[in-house]
Amino acid sequence: MTTQFRGTAAVSLEGIQRNWSQSNGWESTYTYKGTWANIELARNNTAYVGNSSRIDVNQEAGGYGTMQVTFAAIDNESASTTANTPESDMWELKPSKVQRNIWEDPYFNDLDDNRIVYVSDSNYLALPNYGGTKYRIRTAVDAYLSAVQASIEAGTRDASKVDVHTKLDEWATSGHTPSVYTGLTDNQKQKALDLVNLLLNGTDTDEHTRYVLRNIRILPGNTSTQVAHEQVGKQWTTAALSNYIFATAIPSVTRHTMLGDLNAVFGSSYWLKEAPLLSDVHGGKVELVQEWTNYELGEKSTLLHNVYG
Repeated sequence: MTTQFRGTAAVSLEGIQRNWSQSNGWESTYTYKGTWANIELARNNTAYVGNSSRIDVNQEAGGYGTMQVTFAAIDNESASTTANTPESDMWELKPSKVQRNIWEDPYFNDLDDNRIVYVSDSNYLALPNYGGTKYRIRTAVDAYLSAVQASIEAGTRDASKVDVHTKLDEWATSGHTPSVYTGLTDNQKQKALDLVNLLLNGTDTDEHTRYVLRNIRILPGNTSTQVAHEQVGKQWTTAALSNYIFATAIPSVTRHTMLGDLNAVFGSSYWLKEAPLLSDVHGGKVELVQEWTNYELGEKSTLLHNVYG
């Protein structure tokens, strides 16, 4: 015995098929059968096709026909009511390759300058190791390469050398004590020379692995979920990001694995929250993509991008 479905046309509901996928969430398809004249009426009747995402009608022999109505929801009732629960909630931690200046590599962090601190209108305190060390090294290499280039163009042999010692020691000859260069440790001096060698060999950039944490949610087209623009452009601590995942993500093995990896590997780094992306996808659904980009401690200015959490 067939079931009479809502509507006034004399068509019968033959079956309901429901499918779920991680990329599209729930879909349900209702199949009706009746005379071709009634199928033609039903395909324009909102009682059957209201809020549907797809309609397929087929004319059959003997004056009959079938109609398949697909809804981007678990059933036709859900398609017409407001919902805010994601149908799919995917998380991925994806590495990407980016280029950065060789002197920005953590290996050369010991050569970084300290921040100048304001003391009074007539006195700015330059903390120890504020000598423009990396800049002086690059200036020395650039001066040497310019001299070599000039000698090549002049057809002569240049006998100059990389005068990095003088560049690092300039403050001492300008009345500043102690000497910037003599203030460097043996380890810092070796790293200064390592940077010189890399720059002389043309290595001024290098590939760096940067991780991006991406959350992709598939929402029903009638969702009431609001996009979270709060804290965009801020550097989230790993603890703050972990708390967010724990509070908002649908419980899954992936969620627990993600939380464990974040806290074990990225505990001391920061995550820059990017602007969310909202777009239409298959079946009238809504895809919400939120990304956080990982940065090492001190890699991105906290003056320009405040810390959240």
